[in-house]
Amino acid sequence: MEKFCQSCAMPLNLHGQDVRGTEADGSQSTSYCSYCYAKGAFLEPDISFEQMVAKGKKAISNGQGNGFVKFLMKASYPFMLKKAKRWQVQK
Repeated sequence: MEKFCQSCAMPLNLHGQDVRGTEADGSQSTSYCSYCYAKGAFLEPDISFEQMVAKGKKAISNGQGNGFVKFLMKASYPFMLKKAKRWQVQK
């Protein structure tokens, strides 16, 4: 799970692009993507688990891949998200 964002479970290397967020000191985060985390803080600090699931499923629908792969990814997404560190305390 370490190669995935510990907030949204997206790969930190997406289609060959490094999408890691930044820490407060400007260094790259080893745990979070730039869509969730910048300058050492979550971009949506109050987002709920359910809201993150909806956001992630929408991103999967809009992303690359065929319909069947997207269906499988959306079906398994909540289970993968539960493994992310951000949701370990809340779920």
